[in-house]
Amino acid sequence: MDAHADSLRFAAMADAAASQAAYRGLEAPTVRPEVDVRRAVWWRVRGLQRAARLPLLLGVVAIDAAALLIRGQHPQIHPPFWIYLLPLLTAMALGMAVVGCRRASRMASAARKPGQLMRYTLLHSYLSETPWLVIFADSEGDEAEPLGLLPLRYGPLRNRFRELPPPAGEAVLAGELLPGAAVVPWIDGHAYWPASGFQSFDPEYPKQLQLLTEMLRLE
Repeated sequence: MDAHADSLRFAAMADAAASQAAYRGLEAPTVRPEVDVRRAVWWRVRGLQRAARLPLLLGVVAIDAAALLIRGQHPQIHPPFWIYLLPLLTAMALGMAVVGCRRASRMASAARKPGQLMRYTLLHSYLSETPWLVIFADSEGDEAEPLGLLPLRYGPLRNRFRELPPPAGEAVLAGELLPGAAVVPWIDGHAYWPASGFQSFDPEYPKQLQLLTEMLRLE
Protein backbone atom coordinates (compact mmCIF):
# COMPACT_ATOMS: atom_id res chain seq x y z
CA MET A 1 0.00 0.00 0.00
CA ASP A 2 2.89 2.42 0.77
CA ALA A 3 4.05 2.51 -2.84
CA HIS A 4 0.55 3.44 -3.94
CA ALA A 5 -0.40 5.55 -0.93
CA ASP A 6 -0.73 8.87 -2.75
CA SER A 7 -2.63 7.49 -5.74
CA LEU A 8 -5.07 5.55 -3.53
CA ARG A 9 -6.34 8.58 -1.66
CA PHE A 10 -9.60 10.37 -2.27
CA ALA A 11 -8.06 13.42 -3.98
CA ALA A 12 -6.23 11.37 -6.62
CA MET A 13 -9.22 9.14 -7.26
CA ALA A 14 -11.56 12.13 -7.54
CA ASP A 15 -9.24 13.62 -10.19
CA ALA A 16 -9.29 10.36 -12.15
CA ALA A 17 -13.08 10.12 -11.82
CA ALA A 18 -13.52 13.70 -13.08
CA SER A 19 -11.26 13.00 -16.07
CA GLN A 20 -13.15 9.82 -16.97
CA ALA A 21 -16.51 11.57 -16.58
CA ALA A 22 -15.42 14.46 -18.84
CA TYR A 23 -14.27 11.97 -21.49
CA ARG A 24 -17.71 10.30 -21.45
CA GLY A 25 -19.75 13.48 -21.02
CA LEU A 26 -20.92 12.43 -17.57
CA GLU A 27 -19.97 15.45 -15.47
CA ALA A 28 -23.66 16.01 -14.63
CA PRO A 29 -25.51 12.86 -15.71
CA THR A 30 -29.26 12.89 -16.13
CA VAL A 31 -31.06 10.29 -14.04
CA ARG A 32 -34.58 9.21 -14.93
CA PRO A 33 -36.97 9.30 -11.96
CA GLU A 34 -38.33 6.02 -10.66
CA VAL A 35 -40.69 4.89 -7.93
CA ASP A 36 -39.23 5.40 -4.44
CA VAL A 37 -38.69 1.93 -3.00
CA ARG A 38 -39.20 3.30 0.51
CA ARG A 39 -42.83 4.01 -0.37
CA ALA A 40 -43.70 1.13 -2.71
CA VAL A 41 -43.26 -2.60 -3.21
CA TRP A 42 -39.99 -3.46 -4.93
CA TRP A 43 -41.46 -4.84 -8.17
CA ARG A 44 -42.79 -1.39 -9.04
CA VAL A 45 -39.25 0.04 -9.10
CA ARG A 46 -37.72 0.09 -12.60
CA GLY A 47 -34.15 -0.58 -11.47
CA LEU A 48 -35.19 -3.54 -9.34
CA GLN A 49 -37.29 -4.96 -12.16
CA ARG A 50 -34.12 -5.07 -14.28
CA ALA A 51 -32.09 -6.51 -11.40
CA ALA A 52 -34.69 -9.28 -11.00
CA ARG A 53 -34.52 -10.08 -14.75
CA LEU A 54 -38.28 -9.58 -15.02
CA PRO A 55 -38.10 -7.93 -18.50
CA LEU A 56 -36.18 -10.98 -19.75
CA LEU A 57 -38.77 -13.38 -18.32
CA LEU A 58 -41.65 -11.38 -19.77
CA GLY A 59 -39.95 -11.35 -23.17
CA VAL A 60 -39.53 -15.13 -23.17
CA VAL A 61 -43.14 -15.64 -22.04
CA ALA A 62 -44.30 -13.36 -24.86
CA ILE A 63 -42.37 -15.48 -27.37
CA ASP A 64 -43.94 -18.63 -25.91
CA ALA A 65 -47.42 -17.14 -26.24
CA ALA A 66 -46.78 -16.04 -29.82
CA ALA A 67 -45.46 -19.48 -30.76
CA LEU A 68 -48.50 -21.20 -29.23
CA LEU A 69 -50.86 -18.80 -30.98
CA ILE A 70 -49.25 -19.35 -34.37
CA ARG A 71 -49.19 -23.11 -33.83
CA GLY A 72 -52.88 -23.10 -32.90
CA GLN A 73 -53.90 -21.03 -35.92
CA HIS A 74 -51.69 -22.84 -38.43
CA PRO A 75 -51.28 -26.48 -37.29
CA GLN A 76 -50.27 -27.55 -40.79
CA ILE A 77 -47.06 -25.49 -40.72
CA HIS A 78 -43.97 -27.44 -39.74
CA PRO A 79 -42.44 -25.54 -36.80
CA PRO A 80 -38.82 -24.33 -37.01
CA PHE A 81 -36.22 -26.16 -34.93
CA TRP A 82 -35.85 -23.33 -32.39
CA ILE A 83 -39.43 -23.84 -31.23
CA TYR A 84 -38.27 -26.99 -29.44
CA LEU A 85 -35.74 -24.93 -27.48
CA LEU A 86 -38.40 -22.68 -25.99
CA PRO A 87 -39.13 -24.88 -22.94
CA LEU A 88 -35.43 -24.89 -22.05
CA LEU A 89 -35.12 -21.14 -22.58
CA THR A 90 -38.24 -20.55 -20.50
CA ALA A 91 -36.91 -22.67 -17.66
CA MET A 92 -33.59 -20.82 -17.74
CA ALA A 93 -35.31 -17.42 -17.74
CA LEU A 94 -37.57 -18.52 -14.88
CA GLY A 95 -34.59 -19.71 -12.84
CA MET A 96 -32.73 -16.44 -13.42
CA ALA A 97 -35.84 -14.49 -12.42
CA VAL A 98 -36.26 -16.48 -9.18
CA VAL A 99 -32.67 -15.75 -8.17
CA GLY A 100 -33.01 -12.16 -9.33
CA CYS A 101 -36.22 -11.61 -7.37
CA ARG A 102 -34.55 -12.77 -4.18
CA ARG A 103 -31.67 -10.38 -4.75
CA ALA A 104 -34.00 -7.50 -5.67
CA SER A 105 -35.99 -8.10 -2.48
CA ARG A 106 -32.78 -8.00 -0.41
CA MET A 107 -31.70 -4.76 -2.08
CA ALA A 108 -35.12 -3.22 -1.43
CA SER A 109 -34.88 -4.17 2.25
CA ALA A 110 -31.36 -2.71 2.46
CA ALA A 111 -32.45 0.52 0.75
CA ARG A 112 -35.06 1.10 3.46
CA LYS A 113 -32.55 0.85 6.32
CA PRO A 114 -30.82 3.82 7.95
CA GLY A 115 -27.65 4.79 6.09
CA GLN A 116 -24.14 6.07 6.74
CA LEU A 117 -22.88 9.23 5.06
CA MET A 118 -19.78 8.48 2.99
CA ARG A 119 -17.87 9.99 0.10
CA TYR A 120 -17.35 8.17 -3.16
CA THR A 121 -15.67 8.31 -6.53
CA LEU A 122 -17.02 6.60 -9.65
CA LEU A 123 -14.29 4.86 -11.66
CA HIS A 124 -14.52 2.72 -14.78
CA SER A 125 -12.63 -0.56 -15.17
CA TYR A 126 -11.56 -2.03 -18.48
CA LEU A 127 -10.61 -5.28 -16.75
CA SER A 128 -14.00 -6.00 -15.21
CA GLU A 129 -16.18 -3.98 -17.65
CA THR A 130 -17.83 -2.47 -14.60
CA PRO A 131 -18.31 1.00 -13.10
CA TRP A 132 -17.22 0.97 -9.46
CA LEU A 133 -18.08 3.20 -6.54
CA VAL A 134 -14.98 3.53 -4.37
CA ILE A 135 -16.15 4.36 -0.85
CA PHE A 136 -14.35 6.67 1.62
CA ALA A 137 -15.09 7.85 5.14
CA ASP A 138 -16.75 11.27 5.03
CA SER A 139 -14.72 12.61 7.97
CA GLU A 140 -11.16 12.04 6.72
CA GLY A 141 -10.88 14.66 3.97
CA ASP A 142 -8.92 14.41 0.74
CA GLU A 143 -6.28 12.14 2.29
CA ALA A 144 -8.81 9.39 3.06
CA GLU A 145 -8.02 5.89 1.85
CA PRO A 146 -10.67 3.53 0.42
CA LEU A 147 -12.95 1.66 2.79
CA GLY A 148 -14.74 -0.45 0.22
CA LEU A 149 -15.89 -1.03 -3.33
CA LEU A 150 -19.37 -1.35 -4.77
CA PRO A 151 -19.94 -2.43 -8.39
CA LEU A 152 -22.74 -0.85 -10.43
CA ARG A 153 -24.12 -1.87 -13.85
CA TYR A 154 -23.68 -0.34 -17.25
CA GLY A 155 -26.84 0.28 -19.24
CA PRO A 156 -27.70 -1.22 -22.64
CA LEU A 157 -25.39 -0.68 -25.61
CA ARG A 158 -27.61 2.08 -26.99
CA ASN A 159 -27.09 4.08 -23.77
CA ARG A 160 -24.23 2.43 -21.94
CA PHE A 161 -23.71 5.12 -19.32
CA ARG A 162 -27.36 5.48 -18.38
CA GLU A 163 -28.26 5.73 -14.70
CA LEU A 164 -24.75 6.38 -13.37
CA PRO A 165 -24.10 8.91 -10.56
CA PRO A 166 -21.84 11.98 -10.78
CA PRO A 167 -18.08 11.23 -10.76
CA ALA A 168 -17.55 12.11 -7.09
CA GLY A 169 -19.57 13.29 -4.13
CA GLU A 170 -21.41 12.14 -1.04
CA ALA A 171 -23.62 9.08 -0.73
CA VAL A 172 -25.73 7.66 2.06
CA LEU A 173 -24.99 3.93 2.09
CA ALA A 174 -28.04 2.03 3.29
CA GLY A 175 -27.41 -1.44 4.66
CA GLU A 176 -24.60 -3.03 6.62
CA LEU A 177 -21.08 -2.44 5.28
CA LEU A 178 -20.09 -6.08 5.50
CA PRO A 179 -18.42 -8.20 2.80
CA GLY A 180 -21.05 -9.52 0.41
CA ALA A 181 -23.91 -7.62 2.03
CA ALA A 182 -26.56 -5.80 0.01
CA VAL A 183 -25.68 -2.10 0.22
CA VAL A 184 -27.59 0.59 -1.67
CA PRO A 185 -26.11 4.07 -2.18
CA TRP A 186 -28.51 7.00 -2.09
CA ILE A 187 -27.07 9.94 -4.02
CA ASP A 188 -29.04 13.18 -4.35
CA GLY A 189 -32.18 11.30 -3.28
CA HIS A 190 -31.84 8.60 -5.94
CA ALA A 191 -31.04 4.94 -5.26
CA TYR A 192 -28.31 3.37 -7.42
CA TRP A 193 -28.74 -0.38 -7.54
CA PRO A 194 -25.48 -2.37 -7.23
CA ALA A 195 -24.49 -5.29 -9.43
CA SER A 196 -23.38 -7.37 -6.43
CA GLY A 197 -22.53 -7.10 -2.76
CA PHE A 198 -20.28 -4.69 -0.90
CA GLN A 199 -16.55 -5.43 -0.90
CA SER A 200 -14.38 -4.23 1.97
CA PHE A 201 -11.08 -2.85 0.69
CA ASP A 202 -8.02 -4.77 1.81
CA PRO A 203 -4.68 -3.28 0.65
CA GLU A 204 -3.05 -6.68 1.12
CA TYR A 205 -5.38 -8.31 -1.41
CA PRO A 206 -3.54 -8.19 -4.76
CA LYS A 207 -6.64 -8.38 -6.99
CA GLN A 208 -8.28 -5.40 -5.31
CA LEU A 209 -5.06 -3.40 -5.47
CA GLN A 210 -4.66 -4.29 -9.14
CA LEU A 211 -8.26 -3.25 -9.85
CA LEU A 212 -7.90 0.14 -8.18
CA THR A 213 -4.55 0.81 -9.85
CA GLU A 214 -5.99 -0.07 -13.25
CA MET A 215 -8.94 2.27 -12.75
CA LEU A 216 -6.71 5.21 -11.80
CA ARG A 217 -6.12 6.50 -15.30
CA LEU A 218 -6.86 9.87 -16.83
CA GLU A 219 -8.81 9.78 -20.08
